[in-house]
Amino acid sequence: MKYQLDTVNLLKYATTDNAYRYRPIIRFLYEQYERFKYYSKPEEIMKFLRDNNLAEGTYKESQLYDDLKQLEVWECVISRQDKELVYYTIEEFKNKRLKFQITQPVYEIENTLKKLDDLEDELTGALESKEFERILKGVNQLVQVNLAETNNVDLHEKWMTLMKNLESLKRNSANYLSHLKSEKAEQLFETDGFLLYKEKFVDYLTKFILTMNRSKHKIAKTIGNIEPEFVNRYIDRLVDYFASIPTLDGKAFDRDRSKRIQTERWLELKNWFVKSNDNDCDVEILLRETELSIQTMSRYALRLSEMKGNNQNRKKDYQTLASMFYACENLINAHKLSAACFGVVHTKHIYDEEKLTDTHNEEIWEQNQSTFTTTPRNKAYQRTKRIKSYVKASVEDKQKQIEVYIKNREKQREIIESLIVDNKMVLKDLGVVDSFVRKSILTWITRGIQAQSRSGKTDFGETFLFYIASEEKIKLKCNDGVMEMPDIVFEFRKS
Repeated sequence: MKYQLDTVNLLKYATTDNAYRYRPIIRFLYEQYERFKYYSKPEEIMKFLRDNNLAEGTYKESQLYDDLKQLEVWECVISRQDKELVYYTIEEFKNKRLKFQITQPVYEIENTLKKLDDLEDELTGALESKEFERILKGVNQLVQVNLAETNNVDLHEKWMTLMKNLESLKRNSANYLSHLKSEKAEQLFETDGFLLYKEKFVDYLTKFILTMNRSKHKIAKTIGNIEPEFVNRYIDRLVDYFASIPTLDGKAFDRDRSKRIQTERWLELKNWFVKSNDNDCDVEILLRETELSIQTMSRYALRLSEMKGNNQNRKKDYQTLASMFYACENLINAHKLSAACFGVVHTKHIYDEEKLTDTHNEEIWEQNQSTFTTTPRNKAYQRTKRIKSYVKASVEDKQKQIEVYIKNREKQREIIESLIVDNKMVLKDLGVVDSFVRKSILTWITRGIQAQSRSGKTDFGETFLFYIASEEKIKLKCNDGVMEMPDIVFEFRKS
């Protein structure tokens, strides 16, 4: 097959520097063509551009005329003289008051671009089980055709219906499976809400697989029994039908090209269901991908269930444990089994003095250490001195500790505020910071990721929102070490 892969001038209107002017013009002509108004006047195009603010205020009709002529050079539009008007001025006569129409290839391009505009927020595609049944029905009808008694119109209708069903199956299944493998779907799989929809997804995919398994062998067997001579004669009749359609472009009908296109469509249908040599047919690939999607969703659902313990039933565990206690020969063995299962009932407890501060930024080894002397329980030990009883701190000491704590907190607040520039804290620009700053940042991130909006409040009452500015890793330098983390930026607003 010979490929024509030269530069396509038709696409220049959507890629050149002046595309912001060309594309609205083409879209207007496209919409008019859809309404069966094939030719439009320049003043109608200008009115559309101005009413929708698609052109600058200095944009004149003469510039529009130049743009239309440039589009005509690229074969995006065609023009014809408006013979309905009478020319009252020399200028009108010079311009010939042309009307413009979008060309058929550009109409198809614009139609595709319009569909792309609607794809972003839509769930495209589906795994329709009925598609296999329609294809099986179409293949059976194809086999039963009597070429000598069937006219070309009926042959064309049966052929196009079959090929459209195959195209629909290909497009919808590819789009749907692509949606299940998208990043957005993976994020949904990791949420608790996915468990509510998991069974529906699995049932939907399972139904599709069952229908596929029932139909694919029948379709493959029917296609395999069709003689190549029958297919060639059928395609020749299709080419005769296409050749009989009248056109006004004056081009000679290319029978070889038309026959090649229809032959390729038949081979595509055959390759979809009939295995050739060592290569799997496309329907087997679709089956594997669908089964893989079920496995992926089941794996995510199992992980969520294990994390939340929703699907764990401990009834059998308790029955087994009860039978073990019942089998104990005496109470001592039951006590031992209980200790092994539930821990020691009577344990020794160690008491310490009250914690002097509630701050989360102070490590254990930074706090005051208390020392207690323990005495062995034997007669040979002689106590050398009396252990002084512990006396709690007085009210004055507690007040001093509170004042020191408040002073430290105020100092920390001043340091935090000094790192905020224009209501932002960019971690990669902080330089060397104290360890409590690192701990505060990690606390903010923990609070932020619990909210869908990635926002929260600091210990000082300020509302923040954080986001990852880039994919690079940064190094947050602290006075006690260096921590590698994402390039995070915090935005603050006073609450």
